[in-house]
Amino acid sequence: MEENEKKKNSRVMYLTLAIVLAIVAVVIIATAVANKAKDSGAIDDGTGDVGANGNLDTLPSFSLPVSGDIAIDYSDSVPVFSTTMNDYRTHLGVDISASLGDKVTAVADGVVTNVWNDPFMGTCVSIEHTGNAVSIYKNLDPEVGEGIIIGASVKDGDVIGAVGESAMNELAEEPHLHYEMKINGKHVDPKEHLPIPNQKPENQEGENSSNTDTSSTEKK
Repeated sequence: MEENEKKKNSRVMYLTLAIVLAIVAVVIIATAVANKAKDSGAIDDGTGDVGANGNLDTLPSFSLPVSGDIAIDYSDSVPVFSTTMNDYRTHLGVDISASLGDKVTAVADGVVTNVWNDPFMGTCVSIEHTGNAVSIYKNLDPEVGEGIIIGASVKDGDVIGAVGESAMNELAEEPHLHYEMKINGKHVDPKEHLPIPNQKPENQEGENSSNTDTSSTEKK
């Protein structure tokens, strides 16, 4: 009898242990799934993929972040000359000429996903919009607009900061806003989405003009 009782107690113990282990496993799996879902909604820091509010809605109608001409164009494959760094490198945005202190505004309704100081590009702000789009504003004055913090909602035209000279990589350039745009986590040419008048960047116009004059002289 005593031996049978021991066997019975052992079976109960093993069964209880199995149930406990099963519960622990369920908890671990549920936690992992929750964390994965949370990670997929990470905010954009200007260097990664689209964040929590990104979706597949249509893109909004974008406005200009600052009024001015394009000084340096977008170039993700062909290196362009950097006056500051005295070398050639890709340029993942457009530099829009402006005066120091000119107001920089949100290009569409959205949510501020990051406000940070980049050691090379200075004070930066990123805003997430519908359509899996993120607008990124760099070379801002260190003092950003009132209420511009992570998680803040902004409307098209709200002031997010001012044109500064905080970008160490572009100090030799004339005052400007360095503006970038991502869609589905990838950089795109901002000119394809902003209402920028057709024009050639000033640096390219100068080169073309110079080449034209030289050709004319040679022909003569």
